[in-house]
Amino acid sequence: MLDAVLVSTAAGLATYIIMPSFLHLLKRGGASRRNYRGVDVPLGAGFLFIWMGSLMGGILGLSALLSPSAERRAAADLWLLLSATGLGYSLLGLLDDLVGDRRQTGLLGHARAFITGQLTTGAVKAVAGLAFGFVLAGCRLSAGEFRNGTGAAAFPIVLMDGLLIAAGANTLNLFDLRPGRAGKVFLLGWVLILCGGNPVALAMLPWIGSLLGYLPFDLRGLAMMGDVGSNALGALLGMASSLSLAPPGRLAVLVVLALLHLLAERISFSEVIESHHLLRRLDLWGRRES
Repeated sequence: MLDAVLVSTAAGLATYIIMPSFLHLLKRGGASRRNYRGVDVPLGAGFLFIWMGSLMGGILGLSALLSPSAERRAAADLWLLLSATGLGYSLLGLLDDLVGDRRQTGLLGHARAFITGQLTTGAVKAVAGLAFGFVLAGCRLSAGEFRNGTGAAAFPIVLMDGLLIAAGANTLNLFDLRPGRAGKVFLLGWVLILCGGNPVALAMLPWIGSLLGYLPFDLRGLAMMGDVGSNALGALLGMASSLSLAPPGRLAVLVVLALLHLLAERISFSEVIESHHLLRRLDLWGRRES
């Protein structure tokens, strides 16, 4: 996995070097939003680090496909699947960043708007994200399971994993309300997978590198990753969970994510974090807002 480490380093350096120019491009194009302090900040900066990570992951996947090693060719599927996940959910998030209406918030808010005949980007993102999650979950299973007549047995797994990927995508949105918070949650999830000793943690290195190259700008309040970044990061964690956990573990994670969504309709996660000393310290760690 030396190549993954080198590619991850290259992704981080490239993201860090390009980001100032990219933020200037966003400002010039009017892509900005007021943050929690009332300051206009470039929005959609996650586009760069997600696509940088997915580009590097795709390069690793394609190079592994050409390898004579069977183990390397098997790893190619993993990199290409993660790249498809990151790119697909980043595009769904980009739609929300470009034309999203912030008057409706939360899944219930978008559902109420839809019932009254108003289509919102949040509703589009939820439906398309769920459908894309099922497609990715189906791709994750070996085609042999369907050719051998076990497709019916695989259906509940596809259903659970599709829900897990889509729920993961939306969960990171719930935390993307303060500088660096969504990135820290993603890194925490990755560390848990890494501690479990699963190879998928190493396959995620291109996105870890590109995210680390971006985070200094987010922590200083100079950039917002937007849904284009948080959606993709959450989906990557959901996909990684489906690849690294046994079905009971995946079901447990899915239940936790569902509970977080229900809680988000009732309480403010920011208020909870700021009212607990340890959580507040972790949330403030590294922040140097200008």
